[in-house]
Amino acid sequence: MKKVPEIFVNKINKNISNNKEVYYSYNDKNVYEEEIIPNEYDLQQKINKLFKSNDFIYKKKFKIKTKDYEKEYTIISKSYDYLLCIDGTKIYIKDIIDIK
Repeated sequence: MKKVPEIFVNKINKNISNNKEVYYSYNDKNVYEEEIIPNEYDLQQKINKLFKSNDFIYKKKFKIKTKDYEKEYTIISKSYDYLLCIDGTKIYIKDIIDIK
């Protein structure tokens, strides 16, 4: 038999941690929450209707649904781009999805 040259193998002196973190994104149910895009004109109409009523607006609690949460607020005033609540919270109109 013919003598073949030896193959060089480098020694590994450190721990190898390839592929220890894996991300798997398959959804079994294939059900996705539908993102509701509010009609900005309808929302402005609702807000204007609230402020045009003859009753004092800060005697009523309104359920406001935003992109992140749904909570009851007592609204006291309206600015160009946000609603001001009685507790001092500012709710930006661009974040509001619905008012009930």
